[in-house]
Amino acid sequence: MGTIYRKSLKGIDELAFKTNGLPMRLMSYLSVVDGETSVEQLMARNPQLPSMEAVLQGLVQQGFLEVAGSDANVVQMNNMRVGNGASIPMQAPAPSYAPAPMQQPMQQPMSSNNGGYSPELDIIKSNMVKDVSGILGTDAGPVIQKIQAARTKDDLFGSMMGIKKIITIYANAGLAEKFAARYQSLI
Repeated sequence: MGTIYRKSLKGIDELAFKTNGLPMRLMSYLSVVDGETSVEQLMARNPQLPSMEAVLQGLVQQGFLEVAGSDANVVQMNNMRVGNGASIPMQAPAPSYAPAPMQQPMQQPMSSNNGGYSPELDIIKSNMVKDVSGILGTDAGPVIQKIQAARTKDDLFGSMMGIKKIITIYANAGLAEKFAARYQSLI
């Protein structure tokens, strides 16, 4: 029975924004984790990464990874037979990262509290926070912090690729593209 890890939101944030300064060597380990492959399979696929099991456990302790399960609880589905005897291959559904419903929508635009106050930037940031909350649900916290930390449109634009990457991983690529297209035109 092999352990399966997945990236935590902190791990995804690290890959997207490099916020914690994780060394490139450890980033290599973090990037191979896909939430579906056991540690033993990762070791076989990546012989250039020594001490895989110990390093991954360290990344779990630091909060970059979390246990997704084990290969013993992976569902193996048989092909389904249809009326004419044909066989339809079945696949286990991908894990769902569907967002939880938003508890309290933002009502007021956030203020920058800096000398170059921009009501337009605050409105854009407020709308981005609403959208990210709706897409990522309870996992939106670190992304919202990135949005709120932006003091200029350039800062906000600089964060867009990382935010897009996180939405792609936690939701889907279509939502990420729509999000990026909407805000790149406003920034």
